[in-house]
Amino acid sequence: MPRRGRRLTALVVLLCASPLGCEREQSAAPPREEPVPTVTAAETAAAEEDRPSVLLLVADTLRADRLPIYGFAWGKTPTLDRLAAKAVVFERAVAASAATVPSHASLFTSRFVRQHSVGYSNGDTRLADEETLAEHFRKAGYETAGFISNVMLNTFTGLDRGFELYDDRLPKRELNRPLFFERDAPQTTRRAIRWLRQAGDAPVFLLVHYQDPHGPYTPPKAALRAIRAPKSGDEPALAVNETQSGYEGIPAYQALEGLDRPSQYESRYVGEILFMDRWLKKLLRAFEAHRPGAGHIVLFTSDHGESFGEEDHWFSHGHTSMPDLAHVPFLLRAPGLAPGRFDTPVSHVDVMPTLLELAGLPVPDDAAGIALGPYLRDGRDLPERELYCDLGTEAAVYDAEGFTRVRFPDPPAADRGDLGEARVERYRWLADGTWARSSEPAAVSGEAAAYLANVKPPRPVGDAPEPDHVERLRALGYIEPADD
Repeated sequence: MPRRGRRLTALVVLLCASPLGCEREQSAAPPREEPVPTVTAAETAAAEEDRPSVLLLVADTLRADRLPIYGFAWGKTPTLDRLAAKAVVFERAVAASAATVPSHASLFTSRFVRQHSVGYSNGDTRLADEETLAEHFRKAGYETAGFISNVMLNTFTGLDRGFELYDDRLPKRELNRPLFFERDAPQTTRRAIRWLRQAGDAPVFLLVHYQDPHGPYTPPKAALRAIRAPKSGDEPALAVNETQSGYEGIPAYQALEGLDRPSQYESRYVGEILFMDRWLKKLLRAFEAHRPGAGHIVLFTSDHGESFGEEDHWFSHGHTSMPDLAHVPFLLRAPGLAPGRFDTPVSHVDVMPTLLELAGLPVPDDAAGIALGPYLRDGRDLPERELYCDLGTEAAVYDAEGFTRVRFPDPPAADRGDLGEARVERYRWLADGTWARSSEPAAVSGEAAAYLANVKPPRPVGDAPEPDHVERLRALGYIEPADD
């Protein structure tokens, strides 16, 4: 992760440019009693129309340190570079999970993994009674739409609640996994733009999820030619694993014919990011053209990262809470927020309260995250917090100084949060942005211990998964074939 010690570089208080307006100092004299003004339906409608539209962009499997804005030397993302130049860039954003569905559930509910009914399961549980980000916007009069590209985010997860349109049509059959269908950046972008052009005058909340960085890495030739990866030298060849595990080899679903070197796969991963970035330009242009002058809020992040050899794992995710999977991009552009960079840790759980507050809507009292806007507008440091990346049998507690990794021996110990059975390790950030194991004894705070010991009962998709659902999970590599 990026080095510590950096703070927001251009914090100019622009409260009057905020959709929330200016706050005036209250007089010490007693206020005069005045009649309560009557708000007409027309005035209410006008206030709603003045609210900013909101675009939430989520890239699948995109680790932050493979983006130029986070110091990556040979990537190309001109669209994200331009967005970052006008945004607040959070250098240490922490994913709530290293798996797709739990991370999105935390994004949409502002609850950590053990606090929502999806839990740390990835595909066979769903949201139950948690109110979602889309539901908040829809109740406030927003037009809401979501466009997803990964079958794991299908409607069986309950993540579609609050979206008037939740487009999960996945027309493309994936290489190596004939039962898995996805949607690439051109298809997803075109459908989102078509909806924007048909949207009315009300403000919109639009979710667009891009699958492209997720493997197998098969960018178009034009994107691949544009990437000039450094020569790898003498690289060991990797074998193709029989399973979807990336431990000490290439996961079966990632295998590309004739390719067995790490640099060959990483070049294609970076090419996929460039391909997504080019279509992101078209989407942002269309979003800006909708309701021009009303103000626009854009937040870009990803659900989790991807391993490229860390702890002998290749081209895979879902197995660790370490930074290769936990460190995600987090860019926020909104009226009233000056561009800059901030190194205090933030989390997926901050997305809901931040977007609601910036839009002038109330933030739920039970949110686990915080609204970032007030701190940024006032030039205040974010509060010191512990933020969790949680996979169930493994979790990491992130803070400003480093992180504490907790590994449980089995699922029952994980559900109990039994620290007496867990392996606990402490890591500290180094000046160059990397991390190292601390020689000091590792300990878990009382707050983190309480979090780990309290698991909300997950809500199953059904009493028994439907065959098609099971096949989709297996095709994705999240369920191994049963032994005969």
